[in-house]
Amino acid sequence: MSKRAIKQGKWQRIFDFDFGNRDFFTIATDRYKIVMSGGSVSVSDSRTGEQLFQKRGFHYLYTGDVSPDENVLAALENGKHFYIFSLQNFGAPRRVTLPRGYESIDGYPSFSADGDELMVPASIYRAGEYHYFLCKYDTAAYNLLSMEEIDDDEFPFWLV
Repeated sequence: MSKRAIKQGKWQRIFDFDFGNRDFFTIATDRYKIVMSGGSVSVSDSRTGEQLFQKRGFHYLYTGDVSPDENVLAALENGKHFYIFSLQNFGAPRRVTLPRGYESIDGYPSFSADGDELMVPASIYRAGEYHYFLCKYDTAAYNLLSMEEIDDDEFPFWLV
């Protein structure tokens, strides 16, 4: 698979599922270069290249987005959770579970332009077919605000 740029959102996001490289997803902001390898997240200073933070021990953590103010990283796993990382103090990430029975497979999250909401794609397999949803979370407490069923051609897939 060749590199794929995610056009939605403020920051440059590149997906490159190359097993030789292992840097599957890269987010470039004004201040940071963030790399996800499926099992880890690494944050570096975009100007100096100095590594600021690394966290390992994840499973299938492939996509994410950074808030417009560059204070928060939302990292989405292929599965039932997403993680919220503070880019201010690099403390322990917060794990948020998707609604019961839903998973996010091969999708990517996006912050709203004002940073007040995080849109997380999710799906469920019912009655012999997949149903796709866009879950909206507030970014103050990461509570689910709404779930809207969407067509599969509206689902933000990174794997196309």
